[in-house]
Amino acid sequence: MNIVLGIYLVVLAAIAIRSARKVKDVPDFFVARKGASARMVAGSLVATILGGSAVIGAIDSGAKLGGAASWFMLVGALGLLALIPFAGRAYSHGKYTLPDLVENLYGKGPRLVATFVIPIAWTGIVAAQIIAAAKLLMTFTPMEYTTAAVVSAAVFTGYTLAGGQLSILRTDFLQACLIIAGLLLIAGFALFNGAGDVASATNNATNSTASIAGILQGAPAFPFNANFTPLDLFLLILTYGTTYTAGPDIFSRVFCAKDTATAKKGIAMAAATLIPVAFIIGFLAVFGTSLGEVQGARITAIAGTVLPVPLIPLVALALLSVVLSSADTTLLSSSVILCGLLRIGAEKGPQNATARDTQNDGRPLLKARIVILVNGIVALLLALVFTDIIGTLLLALAVYAGAFTVPILWGLAGLRSRPTSVAAGIILGGALALAGKLCPPLPGTIGSHTGDVLTIAAFIVNGICLAIGRIKPIGSP
Repeated sequence: MNIVLGIYLVVLAAIAIRSARKVKDVPDFFVARKGASARMVAGSLVATILGGSAVIGAIDSGAKLGGAASWFMLVGALGLLALIPFAGRAYSHGKYTLPDLVENLYGKGPRLVATFVIPIAWTGIVAAQIIAAAKLLMTFTPMEYTTAAVVSAAVFTGYTLAGGQLSILRTDFLQACLIIAGLLLIAGFALFNGAGDVASATNNATNSTASIAGILQGAPAFPFNANFTPLDLFLLILTYGTTYTAGPDIFSRVFCAKDTATAKKGIAMAAATLIPVAFIIGFLAVFGTSLGEVQGARITAIAGTVLPVPLIPLVALALLSVVLSSADTTLLSSSVILCGLLRIGAEKGPQNATARDTQNDGRPLLKARIVILVNGIVALLLALVFTDIIGTLLLALAVYAGAFTVPILWGLAGLRSRPTSVAAGIILGGALALAGKLCPPLPGTIGSHTGDVLTIAAFIVNGICLAIGRIKPIGSP
């Protein structure tokens, strides 16, 4: 395993070094010179979306959700498809980051709110990915948690710092291929050979109780069951799916495309890839319930049960890629937003990437790399102190969705509102979404859904604020 891991790290380092040589200025570093192909955009989107919470978390939820765990990725695919009609306007209005887009739509006030809120949440999510990567390394290597966390953070911070977006686009495509190959291997062996392995591992005398059919019949069903209702799907779309339509990481991929048509094609390719992957994840979530109580991530327990020993290192790299592929994009997204706050690279946009006379001294690039390094260190420190924060940090996505989804889609639809109304919508929407996640169930039928009501109210109140402050665009009748 150590040899395979070493080869993997060498390949990532080679990609980073090659990308670093091609980085000449801030536009290269932030948006890969806006030259990414549809294949690169799609690969980066898939790798980013198939992060630790999407794969590891969904499979871990099998005991509760059963086949309905497929909805995590199906909702992600739905969110990407919903983005396609808005991709052209987003591409033309965006520069480097989501706050750039917000400023072009509404002005500097709402941009300032986004610039402060997003990096805080996203740095925490980077820490969560470090935790997940460290625990995976502990499963497959003799490393202790601290060593594993430092190694994980050093790897993705290093290649992100070296080549920026160019490194990420190249490593993401490699990691996307590894992730999908690993999932296919595990699912294939579980489907064709897994029943016998489970029977042996659980000492079941009756093969039928350990058969695939028996496992599927005994698990909560897809699409809905007692633990996942249509209301749960609606809330998942609101708080999770919309982050794929209006999320900072998703837009950062769109801004890298060489043109609007390429961006739309890449988004469509990514969505098409996620649909079959969603059902593979759902199958593994159900199959994992047959193992009973397990230590660590359930997907590693499945792999250890059904795979031949020689294939374990490949799957270990696939699972490590699951985490690293989200961590690098999240780290760069939050760091680039912080660079905007510090006015690093603000003197010019990617449309002027050929006019490099003001940036040939390399100082903006050096400053950007320092921001990434500091951001990575902060995330690592969080991961070393709070080793059980993954579940808590996932509420950041719901808060983000409640705060930003409605204003972003409102603006991309061609509607305009006063900056004060937009800022009020962001703050109230985010606060209500946070309250919805933290509010404990209250007595009574309605009280038990208090959190759901507050979450839905976040989007409604946000929309009301925008509607009250709506203004007609210049030149409209």
